[in-house]
Amino acid sequence: MRPSPLRRSCSGFTLMEIMTALVVIMILVTLMIPAYEEVRVRIEKVSCTNNLRQLYVGGAAYLQEYGHWPQVNPALLQSSNNAYDEAWIEAFLPFAIGRGTWICPTIQRELGAPDYTQPANYRTDYIAMPFDAKPRTPYKWTLAPWFVERGNVHGNGNLVIESNGAVTELVQARAAPSASPTP
Repeated sequence: MRPSPLRRSCSGFTLMEIMTALVVIMILVTLMIPAYEEVRVRIEKVSCTNNLRQLYVGGAAYLQEYGHWPQVNPALLQSSNNAYDEAWIEAFLPFAIGRGTWICPTIQRELGAPDYTQPANYRTDYIAMPFDAKPRTPYKWTLAPWFVERGNVHGNGNLVIESNGAVTELVQARAAPSASPTP
């Protein structure tokens, strides 16, 4: 007796079909890896931009509350215990700007994601500009940055936030190639 055609069509997958499916999946994964990297880089830059905007809001709130920019002694930059960074963090804590806001996600990843809440790892990835105690000084020059990101970690220059709240990239001018003397 011959098996019915329905039974013959219900057989399992062949080894060739399974291998073809695996090869197609591997090709798709290989194509997705560079796209994932690009998305991760964009997400980190957007997060960094958001941190700068939060610092801007904290700075504007500080100005409104106290009538002047935080007066952190620039000489603290010379100390080895991060006193300058700590002074800025402390100045902005009452305005709900915590330690995490001062951390760029790209720099955090490049450093191996240390626990920045531990005293040994305290740092800020944004430099606050030291303005004087006059109420209008931080707003005096339209393009004067309030905060500058440390290092060109996003590829197009340091991110800065200006007195008008705009986040821009501080593109550094490239040196012109030196002309070689003609004989």
